[in-house]
Amino acid sequence: LLHFLYTPEEAQLTLQMGPDGGKLEELTTKTGINRKELEALIQSMEKKGTIYTEPGTQNPTYRPLGLEVPGIAETSGWGDVNTPFKQELIGLWDKFRPIYINEAISELGQHNRAWCIVSVLPSDAKPDENLYDQIRLTSDHAAVSQCPCRLMERRVDHGDACDCPIDCCMAFGDLARWAVEQDHARRITVDEAIQFLDACAEAGQVHTGMPGVILCNCCKHACVNLYAMKMGKTHTYSKNHFHAVDATEMCTSCGTCVERCPVGAIQIETTAVMDQDRCIGCGACAAGCEEES
Repeated sequence: LLHFLYTPEEAQLTLQMGPDGGKLEELTTKTGINRKELEALIQSMEKKGTIYTEPGTQNPTYRPLGLEVPGIAETSGWGDVNTPFKQELIGLWDKFRPIYINEAISELGQHNRAWCIVSVLPSDAKPDENLYDQIRLTSDHAAVSQCPCRLMERRVDHGDACDCPIDCCMAFGDLARWAVEQDHARRITVDEAIQFLDACAEAGQVHTGMPGVILCNCCKHACVNLYAMKMGKTHTYSKNHFHAVDATEMCTSCGTCVERCPVGAIQIETTAVMDQDRCIGCGACAAGCEEES
C-alpha cells in the first residue's frame, strides 16, 4: 500500500519533513532538494492526498499527512475515485483493512468521539454537546467527499453492503478549504452540511470526529472502528455521558433498535435490553424508534 502511494523520493521527503513540515524555502534547506524538484514532488503528493498544503496563502506551510483523522485513510477515497489509480488504491486499502482491524485498532485506544444524534438529545444536554451548534460556531467552510470505508465495501462484495449515504466524509474550516482547492472534495454550505448529517442520522450512521475539522458518519457495515468493536477489540470511541436506557413500558419488541445499534449493545429478551458497557451514546436506536422511546 505504501509502495503504491509513495514513490521512494516522496517517502524520503515525508521522513525528512517530519510531522510539522515547513514552508518551501525551509524545506529546500532542510532536505537539500532543489526548489524545482521539491515543487514537483509536492505537486505529485498533493494530487494523491498525502501532503497537506496550508490553504489561502502564497507561501503555504506543507505537512505530510499521517494515517487517519485526517490522513491517507480518508484522502484515499476523496476526489475522483473512478481513475485507475484510485481504484487500485481503494483495492489495496480493502486488502489492508482486516490487518488494520486485527493488529492496529487496539493500539490506538479511544481516539474518536461519538456525537449523539441531535434530534434525540436529552433535555439536560450541554450546549457543547449539540453537534449542529458546534459546527455553526466553529466552521466558515465546509466540504464533503465520499466515505473511503464505504467505497471499499462496495468495491468488492463482502455480503453486507448497505445503502447508507456515501457522500458523508466531511471537512470543515481550513481542511475543507484545502480539500476543495486540491479537488479532493466539493464545497458545501454549513446548512447543507447539516442536511447531510440529518440524512446520515436517519440512516443510523454514527457522527464521529471534530466539528471544526473533520466529521465521519460511520455505519456498522463498513466502518473499520465499528468492525473492530464487533470483533471485541478496544473501544475506540471516547464515551459521552449519554446512554440508551430500557423503556419496558413502551417497548413493543419490534427489534428496530437492535438493527440500528452500530455496536451490538442491544438485544431483545422480553423487551429491548441495553449493554451499557458497549453503548457509545450515539442515539441511533432512539432516532429510529417508532415509539420514540
